[in-house]
Amino acid sequence: MTTTSIQVLNDKVIGDTEAYWIGQYKVKGALWIHDGNPIRPHALLTSDNHSNGFFNSRLVIPDEVLLREAATDLLKIFAIYGGGINLIDVVAGPQTGATKLAELLSDQINGYTRGESFFVSPEKSKPDVAKSMIFSDEERDLLLGQTVLLCEDVITTGGSIGLTEKAIIEAGGKVLPFVLALVNRSGLTEVNGKKIIALINRDMPVYEPHDCPICKQGSEAIPAKDPANWVRLNAVY
Repeated sequence: MTTTSIQVLNDKVIGDTEAYWIGQYKVKGALWIHDGNPIRPHALLTSDNHSNGFFNSRLVIPDEVLLREAATDLLKIFAIYGGGINLIDVVAGPQTGATKLAELLSDQINGYTRGESFFVSPEKSKPDVAKSMIFSDEERDLLLGQTVLLCEDVITTGGSIGLTEKAIIEAGGKVLPFVLALVNRSGLTEVNGKKIIALINRDMPVYEPHDCPICKQGSEAIPAKDPANWVRLNAVY
């Protein structure tokens, strides 16, 4: 098989995988797009910016069978892009969205390599201090000298991933040049030079509050992750 044929085949695998996972998010009721009705509220993100679309991975992550399938597909695409599964000592994903994904990726890496890969999941710093990701003392000790693969549930700006990478390096770990994610909605292909490998790549606009066109139409911005607000976003208007 020629190099071109292999590339075409790989592109088809990646494209088919993305179509499948968009379908799974829809089945779970986890993909929301504003329909332009100004009576309908729109998404307030954790960054305090606004958006007309939202992937709610909280509705996907509790399904461990489905999330394990997601981990399998991510590692397949990782291999297509030249990622070395045998190089991974640790998988790191920020709390709480990527904690379970990091665990299942680590489990599957051990299944492939018969190794002793483990996962860590740092928490965000308190709101009243400078933004950072914080590992426990035990995790920090374990990271020393280890090679780490980053993961995330949804990449919006890449901020949490950048802070996680910084914390790993400060703990003496080495970070591989990849980030595995369920969803990349950022429009970016890299975060801090790390290639984004996502099941779904779907750019969704993000607006600063003072410049939000949906607000200007009279729509209210509400925190999309709140279960009651998710019902409001998807209600009939």
